[in-house]
Amino acid sequence: MELLSINSTLGERIRFYRQQAGLTQKELAALCEVSESAIRNYELGNRVPDFLTLHIIAEKLRVNYAAISGEKISDMEGALQALYKLEEIYGLYPTEVGGHIHFVFRDSVAMDDFKPDIETITRSPGALLQYRTLGFMKACAQHDVGEMTDEEYALWKSKFPAFLSDFYEFRKQAGQTEEENFDGDAPVSSEKPQSPKRRRERKINSGR
Repeated sequence: MELLSINSTLGERIRFYRQQAGLTQKELAALCEVSESAIRNYELGNRVPDFLTLHIIAEKLRVNYAAISGEKISDMEGALQALYKLEEIYGLYPTEVGGHIHFVFRDSVAMDDFKPDIETITRSPGALLQYRTLGFMKACAQHDVGEMTDEEYALWKSKFPAFLSDFYEFRKQAGQTEEENFDGDAPVSSEKPQSPKRRRERKINSGR
């Protein structure tokens, strides 16, 4: 059986897991106490099951609800499904380092290789994600030391990388005219101490 596409529709996911369970549409309908035509229309995308019905379908197929509905990473099961896809697509997987869980790239690219060899960052999704992660690391470090406000950080994350010019315009209007290069640069140091107020704000915004 072919693997489920990362961009599969809800109907395609229902059909995939039904076939994986070895059930016909009629058998699944009987288990869920709905009509066979309902299951058929769900799979064709002509109808969408309501929340409760989809939960029942997932239960009868013995699959994670988040897997069949499309992950929502705000809940634990959805977050796990998202992590599984990161491993499948980008080679990002968990490992233990010094007694702590870290996520590393299976085909890690040395940071010095990014700028001189542009082919390195475009040859695979994993390499490109690592390149973009450097920008994320720099923005995160600036936020940690108070060089980027919570509002700016949230805006940056919503704009990077495709619409970063909007972020720069926002910074200019706030009186900060410099345009940082978030592509391929090493992260800034996080050694600058935060003020007590800044540390309190970070804890509040991170939920800690």
